[in-house]
Amino acid sequence: MEIRLVAADMDGTFLTSDRQPHPENMRAARELIQAGFTFCLASGRSIKTMRPLMAELGLTGPVVSTNGAYVLGPEGELVQHRRLQPEILEFLIDHAENHDLHTNHYDLDEIWFSKEGEFADLYAGRLGFYPVMKPLSEMRGAPATKLLYIAHPEVILEQDAILRPIMEAQGVSVVISEPDYIEFLPAGITKGAGLQALAESMGLQSSHVAAIGDWLNDLEMIQWAGLGAAMENAHPDVKAAADLVVGSNDEAGVATFLSRILAESEAGIVLP
Repeated sequence: MEIRLVAADMDGTFLTSDRQPHPENMRAARELIQAGFTFCLASGRSIKTMRPLMAELGLTGPVVSTNGAYVLGPEGELVQHRRLQPEILEFLIDHAENHDLHTNHYDLDEIWFSKEGEFADLYAGRLGFYPVMKPLSEMRGAPATKLLYIAHPEVILEQDAILRPIMEAQGVSVVISEPDYIEFLPAGITKGAGLQALAESMGLQSSHVAAIGDWLNDLEMIQWAGLGAAMENAHPDVKAAADLVVGSNDEAGVATFLSRILAESEAGIVLP
């Protein structure tokens, strides 16, 4: 394989457990970029909360955001934007009302919270800012790139058991992106599909792409990439799918992965 595009998840991967970029990851990413590789952040986050890290790395793109539903190319040009069907959005808002679930609504780079409280504070603390508050009634009819419920992990598993069969029968992608998040995405949308759309827009095949991540929303991306890596702190299913496992997010495992790609490229080694 001749790796040309390298994609890295943010939370649990490029970022440490306190949600800050590990300095070694920053160094390795800059060295990779300077060597002529294309480096891409690929996250479930809204692009709004990805842009500060992109700016630190001197990037305007490419970026895979909202788990592949909103993808921009190397110069920030639109590659893909998909939205939930209105009837699916209506169903999920009804469900949130009936079960008193904290709901995040995403569209392009906007995020809305359905209410204040424990889960709003949790999410805002992780991202470092408070999104706009809009009740579920105001989310109705508003286009959505994705919808996300936040709850205690045991509630997320309960909701997954209830909703996944219903949603998947309608073609909706469902993913537990953190133990306390469950996300609903347009049909066929995964981080892997988003990365594939980006690669194809750049004239690249999977054999030209490397990817690294830690959680279930990274699974398809790691499976699709020609070289897929998992963090030591990754979900067991992600580790099982990866070509290799590197150190944890607090041990700068991403830096290890990027440095390997760069060193083997410089040495003329064809990666397995």
